[in-house]
Amino acid sequence: MKIHIYTDIANLFGQACRVWMDVLLDAGHDVELVDIGMANDQPLPEVGHSDVNLLVTGIYAFARFKDWGLPRHGKNIMWMFDPLTRQEDALMHGYKATAFDAVAAGLDAVIAMDVSIQQYVQRHHPRLQTLQIPYLIAPKNIHTPMAESERSGQVIFMGGRTARREVAEVQLKARGPAAEFTWAGLWGAARDEKRRRARISLNIHADAIHTYFDQYRTLEAWAAGTPVVTETTDGLAHWGIVPGTHLVMADLEDLPEVSIDLLADAARREQMAHAAQELLRAQFSPQRWRREMLSVLENVA
Repeated sequence: MKIHIYTDIANLFGQACRVWMDVLLDAGHDVELVDIGMANDQPLPEVGHSDVNLLVTGIYAFARFKDWGLPRHGKNIMWMFDPLTRQEDALMHGYKATAFDAVAAGLDAVIAMDVSIQQYVQRHHPRLQTLQIPYLIAPKNIHTPMAESERSGQVIFMGGRTARREVAEVQLKARGPAAEFTWAGLWGAARDEKRRRARISLNIHADAIHTYFDQYRTLEAWAAGTPVVTETTDGLAHWGIVPGTHLVMADLEDLPEVSIDLLADAARREQMAHAAQELLRAQFSPQRWRREMLSVLENVA
């Protein structure tokens, strides 16, 4: 088959796209990556025939597909990272749901990274085929954790700015650890390097309603060898993730204290980084999900 893989931020989601490319190429398919970028001022590029389009969809791609339509050639399968909701007070995830609803009629299947996405699609768009495939990390992208002496960062958060995350930033900086929040503009190798050199990577929910397992942020930190401190999160047990072993979990108001405790215990951080990478190889490798990855494309085609 001829397969086009579309993404909006190639230097952010590029590794996830290459995981799919490697699996599909190894299976004998003809695969091409289409980077549509973050701008929304023109239609999708004309890239010719395809049998299937895999749409690795971040927020910029949602806007592009909503305003300009989906690829015109081939069947369209969307792979999504974030939960969808029609609740008005969840601005970030609500926008994505609005955009998804606008393009759903042109989709042939949805690959959901967690059960909440799958349930939303089944409830509001029952004709669509859905299945779960998580965010995936290739073994070659799992790095040996840096030694304590090589780490130059303390606590970092990298992600979209919301009012709730801004409050968390103020609280962290006022109450304890040296926390650095990067809202935008750091991509590719520089982002990867910052993550590898940090001692802790934070997960903070965009709003108080959607306390989902942020696979992208967590698994990329694990692959970098950096321990994760996350706000209380749903859905960890489904993947075999044990708080205290693979990451530290606490309510938002307790993140400063648990971060301080973990910063003070280098041996615990090292143990946690290694345990997390063992789970990463077992649960989130493309080898583990290869059959599902191939079958969904072949069934739709």
